[in-house]
Amino acid sequence: MKRTPSSPGHAVPTLARSWAGRLARSALGASVFGALAASLDAGWATAGTGDDPAFQLATYLADIGVFAPVALAVGLLGGAAAIVVDPSRPPSPATLVASLRVRAIGRPADIAAFVPLAVLAAFLWMTLCAHLARALLGLEAAPLLVGTAIAAGALGLGLIAGLAVLALTPPLRRTLANASDGRPACVDPAATGGVALGIAAILFALGVATGGVSGEGGFLGIYGVFKRPELDLRAPAILLVVALAAFLAPAAIRTVRAPLAIVLAVLPLALTARAATSLNAQPAVGQALERGAPVGGKSLAVLRRAADRDGDRAAALFGGGDCDDSDARVHPLAEEILDNGVDDDCTGGDLTAAALEKLAPAPKPPAGADARGSSAARVPPDLNVVLITIDTLRWDLGYAGNPRPVSPNLDALAARSTVFERAYALASYTGKSIGPMLIGKYGSETHRNWGHFNTFSEEDTFVAERLKGAGVRTMSVHGHRYFGRFGGLDRGFDVVDMSAAPPEGAPWDVDNKATSPALTDAALRLLGSPENTGGRFFLWVHYLDPHADYLRHADVPGFGAATQRDLYDGEVAFTDRHIGRLLDALAAAPFGGRTAVFVTSDHGEAFGEHKMFRHGFELWEELVRVPLIVHVPGAAPSRVSARRSLIDLTPTILDLMRVPGPGEGAPATDFLSGTSLLPDVFLAPGDQAEARDVLIDMPAGPYNDARRSFIRGDMKLTISGGARFELYDLASDPEERKNLWGTPAAKEIEPYYAAMRARLREIRVTGARK
Repeated sequence: MKRTPSSPGHAVPTLARSWAGRLARSALGASVFGALAASLDAGWATAGTGDDPAFQLATYLADIGVFAPVALAVGLLGGAAAIVVDPSRPPSPATLVASLRVRAIGRPADIAAFVPLAVLAAFLWMTLCAHLARALLGLEAAPLLVGTAIAAGALGLGLIAGLAVLALTPPLRRTLANASDGRPACVDPAATGGVALGIAAILFALGVATGGVSGEGGFLGIYGVFKRPELDLRAPAILLVVALAAFLAPAAIRTVRAPLAIVLAVLPLALTARAATSLNAQPAVGQALERGAPVGGKSLAVLRRAADRDGDRAAALFGGGDCDDSDARVHPLAEEILDNGVDDDCTGGDLTAAALEKLAPAPKPPAGADARGSSAARVPPDLNVVLITIDTLRWDLGYAGNPRPVSPNLDALAARSTVFERAYALASYTGKSIGPMLIGKYGSETHRNWGHFNTFSEEDTFVAERLKGAGVRTMSVHGHRYFGRFGGLDRGFDVVDMSAAPPEGAPWDVDNKATSPALTDAALRLLGSPENTGGRFFLWVHYLDPHADYLRHADVPGFGAATQRDLYDGEVAFTDRHIGRLLDALAAAPFGGRTAVFVTSDHGEAFGEHKMFRHGFELWEELVRVPLIVHVPGAAPSRVSARRSLIDLTPTILDLMRVPGPGEGAPATDFLSGTSLLPDVFLAPGDQAEARDVLIDMPAGPYNDARRSFIRGDMKLTISGGARFELYDLASDPEERKNLWGTPAAKEIEPYYAAMRARLREIRVTGARK
């Protein structure tokens, strides 16, 4: 039988063609809005980089290219969602509102009352749940109990909100339906729902504007947490706009034929192909996208991973830096093997042993305990050491020129100590800085897991283990559970005092309690026990309060609370006050005259420099330059301007306490990468400390790409992901604004970095290793 056009057999292909056309138009809508969004995305990426039109244009074109595949994918998903919502015709704002009005036929006042109440009740429920979670997470209870309480509370609040909506709907319906002439006054559910959404949006924006980053600031202030950089909503907002464009595009451009829509939608992929090669020649553009483009940076990472043909986590395209994408042994993070004729780490050629020795002579083996230099000989043989580390403490304290009185007690200590004016942490966050510092190896040389909070295996030896083995009493005091068994940082300590820390099992990401008073109290208790101080001892105290969230302290006036820096300075002053109690007790103790004191930090903190807040991810000066005060009895006060690294801390402590480090016959995994600072501490008047290269080494982790900075003289070379380079002259450009990579200066420093890297005994750890 001949089928008519209206027969079911004909309807199926017709409907399929209709859906295909709608998907093509959705892809076009997403592609157009993706290109428009890329201009905003690229604008964020280039903000603060200067007014170079060529660079801005290159960044914009690259952003469109890396954004295009994502926009198309989101477009197809948005188009599919539109088909699910209405298979028969493309939805539009008008049809969606009309659908709502159709559902209200026969009961317009009921729907007009229910919709806004439901919207506002949902907003109220969300706000109350956030307050509940904030309150419960601050309790000292097991995570399972806290999670159960939050879930139960949210369910109960939801039930109450639902009952309230049902109870309030009838009176609101009567209010909306009553009018003097007998006609309904306002029974349009689209209008009442729109007003409610507007009110909820205004309240949310008001909460974000007035609340603090910890959720303080009143009932709506809980939404202030969205000011946190880690809660950046720009990327999801952009993707939501692109998805909405795809959802509505078929109705708005229904006259565009499907073949033309497909051609126009895929045109930006030509810029994707261009970016695949152009970013290899324009590393600064790729870095701008990585660091500043909310969507473009993430898209670029996905494209690099997709383009990695040999599975070594580096690609030859999109600026990935892989010089041989067919050999997984060759990539920017590979170890350079001397004299093998292969450019293993893609630095421009094979490094030879002769060139390595010329650029970076092998360090001389450390002298034994019976042949130490004059510096160690001037140290009391029964010396004790107190190590004070302060989380997130920037270098710019009072003794370094800060006009605010943030650190009077540390300033007083600095006045009678050796101050290292340009000291550098080993990374820009705790998990990859503290452990390596106390082991005496660079981060990439340690045996660690893939965690953000690294766990270090027993193949690495902490300084406390060496001291304990030599008969020194070892003690530590902490306010965070990471410094206990979890990371292995408790190894070698006779006493680990966690009385200031949350209980075992409590969440780690809640910082709403001041711990400096309890930390000092615990340290004083340990020092007051003859069992601990009857012989030589080593005490480590790690203060936490300068770490965000920043709390207000009523007893530390004078800094205000207008900005995050104001609050941070208040935290530093608060911590300094309680460190002062510890320093006073040491000075008054009978062993005070034979106790050395170290004060330093695990990393710094950013307050808008380089568009960054807080810390981690990058290696800018504000993130890695830290205080370093070394007070050794008998050493004259001095200032050392030569750059130094905290890789030298463990060798210095061992030197002070006359405890040998790894000697001949030690396992190949047992070594120290630093050099004792005692020659600097006992430097003769008028002499200058010798210049040394500084390496800041932050291996990749679940939340950060690999970063390294190599400082030689005043030149700082920063390497991102092993493949993208920046070079800054810290003497003329201390804020690191002018990238000199590509100039002759880069050719001068590059071989020295290659030599430094070749000396590293790297251990590659990936996400597969737990």
